[in-house]
Amino acid sequence: MAVREALLILQHEPERQQRLAKLVAFTHREMGLRGWRSSSVSQIVPYIVCDNARAMRLASALQARGFDIRGIRPPTVPAGTARLRISLTLNVGEDDVRAMLDILFEETRGEAR
Repeated sequence: MAVREALLILQHEPERQQRLAKLVAFTHREMGLRGWRSSSVSQIVPYIVCDNARAMRLASALQARGFDIRGIRPPTVPAGTARLRISLTLNVGEDDVRAMLDILFEETRGEAR
């Protein structure tokens, strides 16, 4: 039932996909301005941290500042590739993304990823 409704929304509201695609492109541009690169082209943007404990500390720091960013670690991802999973939705805007990336930049002291 939910899948059917989602497919109808996609069919009848193509502007939603277009808005999300613009938000994804914006996020990648903003990351590039900070020296970060992502191989993702979807609305799920990984920020590779490598260290499990550090990934969870960064996720907690972002959550404490109001962002629902999750730390992902093995066995969900290969050992040595712990990451933050940034999931973009239409519930956030460019200002939200920019603020989240500013906090991440501050928390990581701008290290390149």
